[in-house]
Amino acid sequence: MLKGKRRETEIFSMSFMDCICCGFGAVLLLFILTTGQKSDYGKDTVEQLKKQVTQLDRDITQEQLALSKLARPATLTEAELASMQEENVQTKSKADAEEEELKRLLRQIAALRDEEAKLLADLKNMPEEEQQPVPIPEIDRRQYLTGVKLEGSHVLFIVRASGSMLGDTLEDAIARLDEPDFKKRAAPKWQRVVKALEWLVASLGTDANFQILLFNDETVPLLPDRSDGWVSRGDRAGVQQTLTKLRQVVPEGSANLERAFNTVRYLPILPDSIVLLTDGLPTASDSAPSSEGSDDDTRMAYLRQAIRQLPPRIPVSTILFPTSGDPGAPALYWELAGYTNGALVSPSADWPDT
Repeated sequence: MLKGKRRETEIFSMSFMDCICCGFGAVLLLFILTTGQKSDYGKDTVEQLKKQVTQLDRDITQEQLALSKLARPATLTEAELASMQEENVQTKSKADAEEEELKRLLRQIAALRDEEAKLLADLKNMPEEEQQPVPIPEIDRRQYLTGVKLEGSHVLFIVRASGSMLGDTLEDAIARLDEPDFKKRAAPKWQRVVKALEWLVASLGTDANFQILLFNDETVPLLPDRSDGWVSRGDRAGVQQTLTKLRQVVPEGSANLERAFNTVRYLPILPDSIVLLTDGLPTASDSAPSSEGSDDDTRMAYLRQAIRQLPPRIPVSTILFPTSGDPGAPALYWELAGYTNGALVSPSADWPDT
């Protein structure tokens, strides 16, 4: 069967062209209509928009100015904040250093307190320095009397209180015999004797006991009211009473050393050592032959007779304040020191004032 001839298809047909023309016309109509409306609408609003833009520009300018004003304090504040932060860092560093220093100081204070407690404990355990019952001038100059024996627990001082103790010469002593008692007590020679005795008492140990016997025509204890006559060096009241009583003594009369040494034999407690303070040989005796002139030989006999009355084995040290015209005294008292294992000391005339 024979196939029929195909019919050719036409792209641009009448109906297609109609559709194209209708669409183009509609678009043209819309363009004409909208263009007129846009022209009317733009003229009304452009001015308003320009005004709004102008106002917005003003507002923006004002806001920018305000922001600039706000930005400057903010910049300053940031700088101040940075400065404060730096200062805080420095302050903290300084505070840390001060804290370390404080800790170091606290450690030092604790160490000092421990040392103070230790020193106070040592001080409490130390023996208290003994205070002198009376002030003794230039106490470091006791070396003048270092040869004197002050041995044992009981030391006896035998002090010559005769009229010869008023002067360095016999004539001077005789001239002072008629003076009132206060002047006799103030005689330079007697004052040296008193000061020497004060120094000797001060030289005693605190556990020592002492007693003072005064001899002229008689021999009497300086403190007759005490039961046994001995005064403890540690008894401040007793020492004060003794030295006060000594300053009230008035030298007078002759010097009977025999009675003084004989008195020692009958003391309830014998002394361990004797210190004799005198200015020369005795001028009286109970057993030796007397002489109206009391020449040197007679007075030497008085001394030898006195020595016979001494108890044995007691050292006798003599402090001699020599009177001119008595040349034999030093030699005989030197013999006494050798015989008893004592000492002889003769201070200078200006001692202890210089």
